[in-house]
Amino acid sequence: MNRRFDHSDFAAKKSWLAAELQRDRSGPRLNKSTVSNLFRYQPATSRRQTGISLAGFNRIIEVDVERSSLDVEGLTTFETIVDATLARGLLPLVSPELKHITIGGATVGIGIESSCFRHGFVHDSLIEAEVLLPGGAIVLARPDNEHADLFHALPNSYGTLGYILRAKIRLMPAEPWVHLRTQRFSLLPLFLDAMRAATQDPSVDFTEGLFYAGGPFYLTNTRFATRVPRVEDIVRDHIFYKLIQHQPDVYLTTRDYIFRYDPEWFWNLPETWPYRLFRRYAPLTLRNSGFYTRYTRWKRTLHQRLPWSTTEDLEPLIQDWEVPWERAQELIEFATRETDLGGKPWVVTPIRTPAQPTLYPMEANRLYLNLGCYCQVKKVPGKADYWYTRILDDKCFALGGIKMLYSSTLLTPEHFWARYNGDAYQVLKQRYDPAGRSQDLYAKCALRA
Repeated sequence: MNRRFDHSDFAAKKSWLAAELQRDRSGPRLNKSTVSNLFRYQPATSRRQTGISLAGFNRIIEVDVERSSLDVEGLTTFETIVDATLARGLLPLVSPELKHITIGGATVGIGIESSCFRHGFVHDSLIEAEVLLPGGAIVLARPDNEHADLFHALPNSYGTLGYILRAKIRLMPAEPWVHLRTQRFSLLPLFLDAMRAATQDPSVDFTEGLFYAGGPFYLTNTRFATRVPRVEDIVRDHIFYKLIQHQPDVYLTTRDYIFRYDPEWFWNLPETWPYRLFRRYAPLTLRNSGFYTRYTRWKRTLHQRLPWSTTEDLEPLIQDWEVPWERAQELIEFATRETDLGGKPWVVTPIRTPAQPTLYPMEANRLYLNLGCYCQVKKVPGKADYWYTRILDDKCFALGGIKMLYSSTLLTPEHFWARYNGDAYQVLKQRYDPAGRSQDLYAKCALRA
């Protein structure tokens, strides 16, 4: 039996949008009620947003249990998606761990998670998408129709070729709970060997690792479970990444596992006594990454405006890099040797994508390692701003890797377009945005001076 929502509502919204686009020639704008999960080190030049808001395209259309698929509007969050599908014993093949990431954003960006070794990226589950082009037309993009070029170019386009109004994606069976088994390693090669072995174990549903400079290395393999002896609370009682370091066997609801890093925004919520009280007693509406991101951005803006403010000695290091598996050890050794995270962990997960998207040149069916860092770091005295980002980017590219663009890149235009298939992008841009109504990919993603 399928669970149907209000499909006619999407049709009505499309009709409304078409009428508004005829009336208001300033064009569409992406506006949503949730916080942005793009992390630009420096903001773009401020400009007033005009145009037609797409915030209302944020609902489930249909969960098709028989076909294991989901029809959903583009600005729907993964929190909404997981709640709707998990109630039917299903989940997206890849669900990012922050609740307020949207399906459209994770598709035109590069969405990852601990199931990527088996299912690829978020966009690899896409069956079709209705895309609002910068000029106002709406097209259906599929891998086998006249807009197949757009379909394959949506990943890593970041809305510069169009906004996803509706997506249809594949789902997988899921159980209500998961069992996490964590192994501790003192040597990096043994840790990597065990992680690679996990990618070949059909009983493992999710795998990822956490580690610190010089070790130890923690490998967590997770399996769905139909019953569990207990369930840990990682919102009130425990901090997830600390819990798995001292408890080899952890049992969670599947929902809590999917969003395990959301309550702390990975490890960015301070561990002082006021925050311990906050963890314990704050309303659940405040125990999420969206609230924390809004709070820190407000705090930073206020700090910059105060006349007695001093120069901040911290800067963000919020990035993900991917290198072929055979270069994984070299990247990790370089990162831990050359970078000081102030006691915070790194996170890694293996990835194998079934197809190479046009604008994100990773080789299909080849195992890669994703290295992620999500914290603030101290500036390096005597070095350029964002020094760690610069040297890690250079190392990643030298190892034949690539990096995600949800956070800032410091590449020159020439190097950027060479790495992200600029020739193909310009052809697509000319076809789908000939008037140049939206920014191009470099303008959207590059660090502003």
